[in-house]
Amino acid sequence: MKVMKKLAAVLLTICLMAPMSGVLVFAADGRLSFSDPQTKVGENVNVDLAVRSGEGNIGDVSVTLSYDTESLEFVSGDGFEADGSGNLTYSGTGDGDGELRATMVFRALKTGSTTISVVDSTASMESGDTLNLQEGSSAVTIDAADDGSTTAEPTGTGTTAAGETTDITVDVNGTTYNFSEAFTTSDIPSGYAETTQTFEGAEHRFVANDAGIYLGYLVDSSGSGSFFLYDTETSSFSPYVELGISNTTSLILLNEPEAVSLPDGYQEVNLTVLDQQYPSWSNAEQGGRFCVLYALNTRTGEKGLYQYDTEDGTYQSFSVSNENESSGITLPGALGSLIGDNAVILLAAMAVVMLVLLVLMIIFAVKLVHRNQELDDLYDEYDIPFDDDEEEEEEQPAAKPKKRFFGRKKDEEDEEDEEDYDDDDDYDDYDDEDEYDDYDDDDYDDDEDEYDDDDEEVSRQGKTKNIRKTKKASRDDDDDYDIDFIDL
Repeated sequence: MKVMKKLAAVLLTICLMAPMSGVLVFAADGRLSFSDPQTKVGENVNVDLAVRSGEGNIGDVSVTLSYDTESLEFVSGDGFEADGSGNLTYSGTGDGDGELRATMVFRALKTGSTTISVVDSTASMESGDTLNLQEGSSAVTIDAADDGSTTAEPTGTGTTAAGETTDITVDVNGTTYNFSEAFTTSDIPSGYAETTQTFEGAEHRFVANDAGIYLGYLVDSSGSGSFFLYDTETSSFSPYVELGISNTTSLILLNEPEAVSLPDGYQEVNLTVLDQQYPSWSNAEQGGRFCVLYALNTRTGEKGLYQYDTEDGTYQSFSVSNENESSGITLPGALGSLIGDNAVILLAAMAVVMLVLLVLMIIFAVKLVHRNQELDDLYDEYDIPFDDDEEEEEEQPAAKPKKRFFGRKKDEEDEEDEEDYDDDDDYDDYDDEDEYDDYDDDDYDDDEDEYDDDDEEVSRQGKTKNIRKTKKASRDDDDDYDIDFIDL
């Protein structure tokens, strides 16, 4: 007995001394909320579901909902599954932020107000911690239709089983299919939502995206169904193969070779994508690496050509407008290749040549300005008239020539004096004899001698003056010369 007690004490001591580890489980708080839309009878309405948490990124979320099947008919929703009895199940995962959103589409059947409530929900954080959700509900208000209707018949969207078909037959590439409305929400491709479209004289279930691309559900003879591309203009179907090229854009390949126009260097080949053959075009000069496809852009709804790189598996828009248009000027292959390979060098050389020509033009302009200034100074220095001045002088009347010689000027003055004093009456009052009686002959002789001396002196001075005037006139004659200049 004592041995058993001692053994129990030892075991207890070992357990107390051994390190103990435990797992702590944390829980975060979040909220599950809905939008409260308003619609009319017979119209579709979107109801948004949102899971939010301020403590981290959202992980996996699972929600079970219930709704009134007499007021609402479930149409579609990415991640939602309907059992046809008024229950919906949603499963989704957050995309790396603190919020998760999803949208479900209902069709209003009866006026009034109805509620979409939460039956059960589980959620977790991206880290694995449990997310405790505060649950809300959605209140949908339904008004009467535009025509006054207060009720609408359900289309059976949420209860139709897969595999049910209609009697409408469709031929696609030689294979016969039956048109069906038996697809479920899980069959609808991403980016599409259920809608109705007139086909064969009646409204039928289709799916469509925001760009107006419609898909119809066809079932083959074995009962296997899939979506096909529906052309609303021709009411025809074609295989539906969608290739994603980005997060927002996909390409739907088209089998319409008659709508494609390419240069002569391209040859048509067949391309198999997901067991479907589509026409494509390849250029032999490119070694078969690239091929051109005719496809429909799901984002824009436009048809066009796209180039597919078979090695990299990438797609890009392709244009042939520049290749089909001829400029009318063709260069030899070697010359064209040389210009294409050295385009940058040629452009740089042309820029240098233009710069040199510009500098030369500036230099010549400066020299021309300086030459004109020198000519102007030369004209001013020698009083050379410009062409305009000569024209003005020609227009003015010619001036009388000036008398340069002293003798002629003197004679003219004497003649004027003679004319002034020619009148005999001016001398009548004077008596010549009485005037000269008072003078002696001796005085007169002396005066004659003085006048003779004075005449000699005057004569010498006159000669000197005449010589000076002659020299001056000769200098004036030397200065009178003409210089002809040529304007550059």
